[in-house]
Amino acid sequence: MFITIEGIDGSGKSTISKLFARQADSALYKTPPKNIISKRDEIDAKATPIDHYRFYLDGIYTASKEIWQFLASGKNVVCDRYWLTTYVYHIVMGVSVNINDFLSITQPDLTVLLLVSNNIQAKRFLERGMSIGDRRMINRQLELAREYKRALTNFKIPQLTINTDYDCPAEVVEKIQAHIDAYMQTP
Repeated sequence: MFITIEGIDGSGKSTISKLFARQADSALYKTPPKNIISKRDEIDAKATPIDHYRFYLDGIYTASKEIWQFLASGKNVVCDRYWLTTYVYHIVMGVSVNINDFLSITQPDLTVLLLVSNNIQAKRFLERGMSIGDRRMINRQLELAREYKRALTNFKIPQLTINTDYDCPAEVVEKIQAHIDAYMQTP
């Protein structure tokens, strides 16, 4: 299986991705890929929205190939952010994004959308700090959450949405596993 963990900043994506990958004995993949991660801060700080989009889109194509290699070798994959984040963030940034840009990539079997309230998000930002990308989008978190929900509905993506406000990471992972178990038992 290929599962992506998506969501707004501070919703717990990295924590949940690591914990779930370990519990599910899956490869953990984080975007952007290692070969371009060193350029991320500069792109987040200085790039125009369209150049920002191109950078992240290129990263998704690289990620897709690398994820396919894991899957082809028989390994399950949990991905911390994938194409949906690139799509949603750039829609909110005003880029004319085309869904066709993502049709030829490896598609996940399940997309888990993590949401968080403004209050809890602000608390988490204080605890962990904010990246340049976080700062770039800090005032757009409600728009991002709406656009994630819209995209999941419009594109009929296999999905699970979880609000992470009051569940500990282990409880969120349990919800994801329960959803997968129920899906696997459906005839």
